[in-house]
Amino acid sequence: MKNYLLALLGLVLSFTSFSQDGDILNPACREKCSMASLSARAQQALYYQYPSMDKYDMKYLKLDIHAEAGSLFMTGIATSKILAVQPLDSFITELKQNMVVDSVFINGTKLNFVHNSDFIQVKIPSVIPAGTLVTVKIYYYGTMGSGGVFTGTTSNGLTYTATLSESYQAREWFPAKQILKDKIDSLDVWVTTTAPNLVGSNGILVAIVDSFNNKKQYQWKSRHPINYYLPSIAVGNYMEYKNYAKPAALAPDSILILNYLTDNETYFASVKTNIDKTPSFIEKFSELYGLYPFADEKYGHCQANIGGGMEHQTMTTLSSFGSTLVAHELGHQWWGDNVTCATWNHIWLNEGFASYSEYLAVEKLPALFGGTTPAAYMQSVHNSVMSSPTGSVYVPLASTYDENRIFSSRLSYNKGSAIIHNLRFEMQDDNVFFQTLKNFQQQFKDSVATADDFKQVAETTSGKNFTDFFNQWYYGEGYPTFNITYLKQQSDSVTLIINETTSAPSVTPFFKGLYEFKITWVGGDTTVKAYITSNNQQFKFHFTAIPNAVVVDPNNWVLNAVGTITNGGVVPAKLLSFDVMAGATCNAVLKWKASNEQDTKIYEIEYSTDAVNFYKTGSLNSHGNIGESVYQYDQSLSNESDQDFRLKIIDRDGSYVYSTVISLNRKCSYAFSVSINPNPASEKLNLQVTQPVPGNVTIRIFDAKGSQVYYSTAYMNVGESRLPITAVQNFNPGTYMIKIDAPGGSTSRKFIKL
Repeated sequence: MKNYLLALLGLVLSFTSFSQDGDILNPACREKCSMASLSARAQQALYYQYPSMDKYDMKYLKLDIHAEAGSLFMTGIATSKILAVQPLDSFITELKQNMVVDSVFINGTKLNFVHNSDFIQVKIPSVIPAGTLVTVKIYYYGTMGSGGVFTGTTSNGLTYTATLSESYQAREWFPAKQILKDKIDSLDVWVTTTAPNLVGSNGILVAIVDSFNNKKQYQWKSRHPINYYLPSIAVGNYMEYKNYAKPAALAPDSILILNYLTDNETYFASVKTNIDKTPSFIEKFSELYGLYPFADEKYGHCQANIGGGMEHQTMTTLSSFGSTLVAHELGHQWWGDNVTCATWNHIWLNEGFASYSEYLAVEKLPALFGGTTPAAYMQSVHNSVMSSPTGSVYVPLASTYDENRIFSSRLSYNKGSAIIHNLRFEMQDDNVFFQTLKNFQQQFKDSVATADDFKQVAETTSGKNFTDFFNQWYYGEGYPTFNITYLKQQSDSVTLIINETTSAPSVTPFFKGLYEFKITWVGGDTTVKAYITSNNQQFKFHFTAIPNAVVVDPNNWVLNAVGTITNGGVVPAKLLSFDVMAGATCNAVLKWKASNEQDTKIYEIEYSTDAVNFYKTGSLNSHGNIGESVYQYDQSLSNESDQDFRLKIIDRDGSYVYSTVISLNRKCSYAFSVSINPNPASEKLNLQVTQPVPGNVTIRIFDAKGSQVYYSTAYMNVGESRLPITAVQNFNPGTYMIKIDAPGGSTSRKFIKL
């Protein structure tokens, strides 16, 4: 999908409150941030793109720039080589209106142009056929926009000018096609500045050429595909510091790490230890993700006060050198640079994985992080996510021009990182998990991808289905809170009765998945795993001791909160079997066997057509036997395809447990029909019943907890009858189930009370 929406006249108009962020520097993201403070860079912007920009493919870009440290003024020549993928009668690119365009040449011919509304538009006299390589040269100058360029002088003497183009700010300083799917195949960046300034940029520094008036031209070359927001320059009175990484896959060769930073020995001494962690990070990430993608060029850092860090391809811009910030931006070289999100909806592929790179650095290289433990680090991530109950990792289409949402520290970064850790746990095999990451990097290298692409690679590599996982954790919202009862049912076992509520139930009503539980006793603990698919599941584990507590997710694999942990003592009854089968008519026959019933009072039968909302449909008194008891109950079926049943086993003291849920796939069609109006209802409910057989009709209404709140009977003749129910005006707002039993059969309907 393109990163723009089509509208009339081929324009997209999107008014948005812009603030250029990437990795926000604030306590919530713990220094993993790649762009400046949102509030500091906020501005109103009109953003749109012409669909006709998709008629050409960016093959090459050369920026020949004159710039000085501490100044926003620049002059430039942007030379593009584009491939016409459709016949071209015009050329359109983006450049902010504050920049002055002097002239435009296409294939060496100077053409008239219009520079309006932040676009340069050139009419081509003769249509250029598809498949033709075209050279476009644009001469321009002016004061670069502060939304995409930073200047200043630090307290320790660094004067700098540095660009930052994510997500829509490339056009602040060069003519750009800001469409994610169209990577530039190769790049040259030449910057002329006054000595002794140094210039950092992408790729390899191939030459430093003397120029007039004590100026030097720094010529940088990169021959890897690069997205539009990743070219960069950083100009400053820097010192140069080099070190080298030696990944095993590259032996005996090494990778240059080139650092441009404040020319101040005291400052350098204060950050050298962290800078020197970079080789270890590159070597470890090369093991986990595959070899550093730009090993034939370099990696490095340019210092500038941009409020955090920005992962410019092969040379990150940083405001400081915190360990997790260095690891985060390096992680982006794989996650964001080598493989880029295809649309801003899927920024998770950039920021979630770069954030998880921080965690992996802490886990795999503990000596570099002092006393920080992986569990404590992930707990801080979870705490950030659960500071608010809603929000998806996936960025909704309506928010793809809202940089506050795209670069949400809580959702794109922290929850994005947390669900990757969860996916690793679901795979239950680190070899498979890291092979998934390598396969994805290899399959989509130099290109763009979506979360669905990653899901497909994960499924192919692991052989597992992750549809539920992505629906609830990536596209869904919120997190589960667990309520658990543990029972010492037999001398050699313990039973966990597991329930969860969710923080955003209207979006994600349940989180299926694998979870760990630590069962403790006075002499130690045992950790067990259970795959949870619904509420009120019971799991029996071998356990001979007397349990005294249960800890949910002791190793912080899964985002969750804990509600209540209850010692349930002894199960009210031992359920030996519970089965359902279709009856001769439109009915289900439920049978169960139980023992140890001396404290059991009653069995309530609960019924559902969606496996989520259960309603009481009947009950049988307990026989009270110590030995085996047999029970049978007939339940009329509705016209739904799936019918679900469970037992609520109630003790004499009022405590209870649920059985497992059993299902019957049978749909019944009845000779009568029922319609409800209005639905939702506020004061009165009307039932319209078509009754082909005369006789008594029973109407029962149950609330969401399964409690019966209304009961009525009526005699009906053949034909249609209208049965008003005024009692609904006294009901609390919520969802209700109405059940109608008649000589023609039975059926159930849901309605909502406002």
